[in-house]
This record gives sequence, structure tokens and C-alpha cells, in this order.
Amino acid sequence: MNFVTTGNSSPQSIPECGKCEEHPGVFSCSCGEYFCGICTPKHLGRNPDHRRKPDKKYQKFWEGVTNVLWGDDDSRNSDTFKLDEKAKWFGLVTKESYISKVSSRPGYETSKVSIIVETPRLGELLQNSAFKDENNPRGLLFPSITSFIGLTGAGKSVLISSMIRHSDENKFFNCPIPSAKSGEDALVSTTGEVNLYPEPSSFGTRNPIFFADCEGLNGSSNPVASKYQTDWAQYGQKYRIRLPLDRRGVVEKIYPRFLYIFSDVVCYVTKDPKSCTDTTIRLLEWSSIGAQNTINQYTLPALIIIINQSTLHMDDERWISDDPDRITERFFSANENEIAGNNTLTEFASKYGDTTILDILKRSYSSVQVHYIPYQQRDYSEVDILHKKTKVLLERIKSDTARVQNNRAGSLTRFDSRQLPFLTDLAFKHLAAGNTEPFDFGQCRRYAGTLETLDSNLEEYLSHCFKSNIRLGLGACVSALGSAIFVNASATKSEGK
Repeated sequence: MNFVTTGNSSPQSIPECGKCEEHPGVFSCSCGEYFCGICTPKHLGRNPDHRRKPDKKYQKFWEGVTNVLWGDDDSRNSDTFKLDEKAKWFGLVTKESYISKVSSRPGYETSKVSIIVETPRLGELLQNSAFKDENNPRGLLFPSITSFIGLTGAGKSVLISSMIRHSDENKFFNCPIPSAKSGEDALVSTTGEVNLYPEPSSFGTRNPIFFADCEGLNGSSNPVASKYQTDWAQYGQKYRIRLPLDRRGVVEKIYPRFLYIFSDVVCYVTKDPKSCTDTTIRLLEWSSIGAQNTINQYTLPALIIIINQSTLHMDDERWISDDPDRITERFFSANENEIAGNNTLTEFASKYGDTTILDILKRSYSSVQVHYIPYQQRDYSEVDILHKKTKVLLERIKSDTARVQNNRAGSLTRFDSRQLPFLTDLAFKHLAAGNTEPFDFGQCRRYAGTLETLDSNLEEYLSHCFKSNIRLGLGACVSALGSAIFVNASATKSEGK
């Protein structure tokens, strides 16, 4: 066997390509030969029974991502789900409500009351991230949320888990639980409600990224997590839903509006790339619920359509191209004639005068990119491509996040870590009340400005007042406190308290 040498060094344990004999044979085939990146697909194309041997390092990585649980030991499943319960951000709870009967016979009748509960998860993550950043004495962060949406079983949780595990510090962070591979649990959503996970490499910086793992859009049944996660709703802020919505209605109507409002990046995950029409319609319905019910949102989120666990690349290598624009063009060009054949798309297109699916989507998103994740073979033969593609996806999310955050800063809609929990509270109150008026980002800016002045800067202002002379600073101190009390009383009165 020949080996590749570099300069005057001794031979390295990298064999030459068994076909071209020019490049290093970095891929091992089941036939025992080694091939370079150029010759490997050609060899496998001519020998369909051959398989590329997996890199053991990558194989171990993906085994850790996908085989979190789903054994026969229910106690192990319970422990894993209970640990994951800490990641719960918000979700739906249904309770019995007792109503007094107005009749001649005494008694009570019951009715179902739907409540959205927001846990302290977001606030705790923000606090822990600020505490970790030693170079940020004020603890002021500018967080970003990336939401993963899609149908049940699309692989949202696995993608988030893989990106968390790419970090060198992944052992300090919990990962989502992937869907069951078989059985009844494989047919229903695994994630219950919406969970929130920190992206490790940005955690502890001024711009932490959080991944929102959303319950499947077709979530009409109770998710698997609900069997084990029963304590999360005891703590947090509760908002009674004033609309006649069942569980599916809440997942389809309220969750999209909230996530669209606060997400910098939306990742739509699908395993059905050939049905561009269905994917587009679901995205348009999801985003239009948010976009049409939000005003003064001068910066739109970025969209990444993730074709997940697909085998398209086996027939067309362009799907695993390193050029993201090429993949995006490939996806939309293959379906450019579908508008004329679909009434829903025709209605969307005629409303704004658009002629392509991409143009329609850009009405709701600042950018649209398609990302391809190949199918994970049972023998892990293509795990190196899978590993690479998930790392590229993470970099794409970071790039889109930075761009959207910069645009938000320019339009005064970028909220810091002290403002964000306050604004999520406003949004939940607005959505749960069934308010027919759109959520107003302009009003958010006014609230946020007041909040930043009073909360973020008052302490610093008072310290300057007393820095040189207590007597001289006392007048300015009293004036500032009086203004703060007046503004706070006005805000409290406007909320009806």
C-alpha cells in the first residue's frame, strides 16, 4: 500500500486514492480500498452494493445524539424526561373550572379552562448567561431566539441536539429528546409544548442564542413528554385563554404568533422535499398568522427550510453542494410551476402580485435559505457528510442571527435581557386575551424605553449623583426618584391595577 508523504517528513498513515492515485484516500470503502473525495461517489455509483465505512469518531457522536433513550426500561425514560422538563419554556394546561348552576337544584357544573403557562426558564437562562460573562459587569445581554418548527417526526429535536453537541462544552448542557424510532410513540409529538435550550458557544457572551424546540404543528394528541413531565406548570406566569381553542388550535394559532414575534431565525424542518407546495403552504399559514397579527415590525426574521434525513443526494449530488444558494435554487426551481396548480398559492400570489414561491415567502421573511441534511444510514456510511452539514447549519443560524440583530438595532426593535421577559409577558397577555388588534412593536418600543430608563440606568444615575458630593447630588436624586415613581404609577394605572 502506498502512503501520502508531506515534504521531508516520514510517510503518514493516509493511503493514496485507489483509483486516481493522486489524492489522499480519506474515505474507506466496504471493499477494503480507500478513495479520495472526488473518486468516492464515482466508485459507489458503479458499485451500488459497496458502502463507505463510517468515521468512528463521527459514528460515536451520532449514536450519542440519536440513542438518548427508547429502551424497554420505562424508569430510564422517566428520568430522562424529568431532566428535560427543566427546559420547558411555555405551554398549554387544561383545568376543570367549577361554575355554579342557576337553577332550582343546588350544585355545580364543570367546564374546561385552557391556560398558557410561561415558566421562569427564559429568565434563568439570561441570568446564568450574564453571570458567566466576566467581561460584562452590567450583565446586559442581547439574546436571540431561533425557533424550530415542523410536523411531528420531522427531526427538530435531533437537529438541536446535534448542534448543542458540536460544542466543546456540550457536557454542561441538556439536549432535547429525539422522537421514538418505532411503536405508538413514534406517531405522536415527543416534545411537549415549547422547550428552550442554550447554544453553548454563544452562552456567556453578550449575544446568547437560544433554540426553541416547538411541538409538532399537527399536535392534536398529548405529546409523549406529558406522561412524564407533570410539575413544570406549577411555577410561572399563567394566562387564561379567552378564545374557544382546543390543544391543536393553541398550537396552530397562538404558538406561531408568539414565536414569529420574538424569533430572529425560523427553521422549518421537513422530511418531504418533493412536496414543495405543502411545505410552502404550511410555512405561509404559520408565518401569516404571525405577520398579519403584528404591526411596526420593521425587521423580519430569517427563514431556513431544512430538508432533513433525505436521500435525494444519492441521485443528484448537487443536494450536498457546499454552495447554499445552489441548493436553494435547486429546491425552488423544481417547483416553480406549482403556483398555477394550487388555489392557496394562487390566492397568496395574486394578493401581492408575486410570480414565484420564493417571492411569496419573502413577504414574511427577510431571507430564505434551503439547507440539506442527508439521511443517516444504518451503517453510518455517510455520517461524515451528516456531521459537516449540521455544523454548516449552525454557522448559518449564527450568521442570520447577527444580521437580523443588527437590523433590529437600527429599527429600535432589538430588546435586551432586562426588556425581553417584560415584553414576552405583554405578548402572552395580548394573545391569550384573544385581542383582535395586531401586536404592536411600536408600543413595545415605548414600554421598552421606559423600562430601560428606570431599570437599567437608574442605579447608575444615582451612583453618579452621590459620587462627588452627597448634598449636591441629593436634589438630582429626589427629582429622578419622583419621575420614576410617577412613570411607574402611570404604567400601573394603564394596566388597570
